[in-house]
Amino acid sequence: MKGFEPSIDYTKLSEFTVERALASIFWMDETGQLKFANETAQFLYGYTAEEFKKLNITRINPNFNADTYAELWERSKIEKKVRLESTHLRKDGTEIPVEIFVNHIEFEGEAYNVSFILDITERKRKERLLRSVSETTSNTLGGDFFVALVENICRSLGVHMTIVTECVDASKSRLRTLAYFKDNRLQENVEYDTHGTPCKFVVDNSETWLLETGVHDKFEREKGVEGYFGVPILSSENDCIGHIAIFNDTKLELSEEEVEILKLFSDRAAVEIERKIANQKLVEAVEEVESLKDRLEAENTYLQEEIKYEHNFQEIITQSSKFRSVLSSSEQVATTDATVLILGESGTGKELLARAIHNISKRSNRPLVKVNCAVLPANLIESELFGHEKGAFTGAIAKKIGRFELADGGTLFLDEIGELPLELQSKLLRALQEGEFDRLGSTNTIKVDVRVIAATNRDLQKEVDEGSFRADLFYRLNVFPLYSMPLRERKEDIPLLTRHFVNRYSAKIGKKVMSIPKRVINSLQGYHWPGNIRELENVIERSVILSSGRALELGDWIPRTESQTFSSDFDTLHEFERKYIISVLQKTAWRVSGDKGAAKILGMKPTTLESRMKRLQIKRGVSG
Repeated sequence: MKGFEPSIDYTKLSEFTVERALASIFWMDETGQLKFANETAQFLYGYTAEEFKKLNITRINPNFNADTYAELWERSKIEKKVRLESTHLRKDGTEIPVEIFVNHIEFEGEAYNVSFILDITERKRKERLLRSVSETTSNTLGGDFFVALVENICRSLGVHMTIVTECVDASKSRLRTLAYFKDNRLQENVEYDTHGTPCKFVVDNSETWLLETGVHDKFEREKGVEGYFGVPILSSENDCIGHIAIFNDTKLELSEEEVEILKLFSDRAAVEIERKIANQKLVEAVEEVESLKDRLEAENTYLQEEIKYEHNFQEIITQSSKFRSVLSSSEQVATTDATVLILGESGTGKELLARAIHNISKRSNRPLVKVNCAVLPANLIESELFGHEKGAFTGAIAKKIGRFELADGGTLFLDEIGELPLELQSKLLRALQEGEFDRLGSTNTIKVDVRVIAATNRDLQKEVDEGSFRADLFYRLNVFPLYSMPLRERKEDIPLLTRHFVNRYSAKIGKKVMSIPKRVINSLQGYHWPGNIRELENVIERSVILSSGRALELGDWIPRTESQTFSSDFDTLHEFERKYIISVLQKTAWRVSGDKGAAKILGMKPTTLESRMKRLQIKRGVSG
């Protein structure tokens, strides 16, 4: 093959485009040794024809070695035509991005790879501009968008300065930079007059303008600037509200495609500037903000009233020295932000104790928000606590603010915390420890300042041991435990409570029950009260209804021998509670809910009674 100089009639090679025919052309043998390079290649790469014949393709293409070229040879033998992009080296060591079309041919009994090579420097620059600016601005808004825009235009086009501006006023004679990148670093934003700058033409005429050279000759203020390009930023009403400008200290060459790309980003900049203007108007709309604030306060007031109406008394009534000790501890912890865990049986007034702590705390001017973990279905508790975004799950037709957000700055009361599903306990722990959480369907973290008071009638330590309650959550809740005493441990309060409920229900029903006989008090104090104060309240309400005169009549509600029953051979609390609930269920023909149901008699919510029946293994038809 000595002196081999192939002559090709390109018009007969229908698979080669004119663009390829004008490209650099290399002929290589199986080892990658160059046999021929056309004049275009000699001009582009800086080698003579003779110098090319002494080179292997691995010298031109640093991405090839003997093995990778051998793989390309085998591939081209099978496919006949192969396209790839790579990087080539000129004689002076500079790199050029190239697109290569490899054709495997046989010529005079020999096999060759004939490569048609296109210099794609300009294409790559356009791709780099579009990709760089698009990727870095796609997830940014406002000021971050403008900064990312100017920085990436400078880096992609290799220019020394780019600015994005907004018009200061309607005259458009003065501009303010929203982002200013020069000499590879972000600069402080400035304001300047457009007079004596090429920016004036762009803003006044709402037209793009490219000056490849001679800017410093035309505009005295632009010393050291050789090339300039400006594109107007147009509002939705097609009014110029700013511009993007590129300044270069050497000749500025932009292709038509690059100009169109920059126009695209001026459209995006228009959206961001209009968003900025709209935000400023929102800030100025003080009355609307105040209206929203008033509405929020009204919602908080409603929540507070909701809690008050769920209770049947609004102040703690006691003369028990033991219970006064509990109240003293409550007063001490109320002045702090410590988490409180209130322990005690159902009906002892745990929620009332929580409200008393809140009312004397420094958060009393903010809401006390309640969540009953036993009442809500497991699949709704998370949404109730932390809220959800629209579309977060089936049925989420609107955004919901969770109880944690409503309680921001105030107190959150988590009643029946022992009922919280295990899978939600970790999320609650995060909210307690970090003061932050995510709404369902959102990745945005919300931070709140909430004081938590929890209550339970369960033995949480036992549940921790059994693995049904997280130990770390228990320790986080159990910072300051309080014991809400059962009524049987503070029987000296029964006369006071009885008088309170008689007065309440006499007024409500319209009767005048004025006296409470001593025998009635003795009967009430002789009873064990498994339902505690809530049960006492229900008994008194019923007695007021049944009383025909001015004296309170208990009727046959409490067995006369009740006090004797408890004088000897005591059952355990667990056994007594089970027997008592069964007796009430039998009395109501096993009806749980409704006005004549066992739950109302016992002073419980139906869901709480059902939970208690499950725990005590009470099933319909058992006799005790």
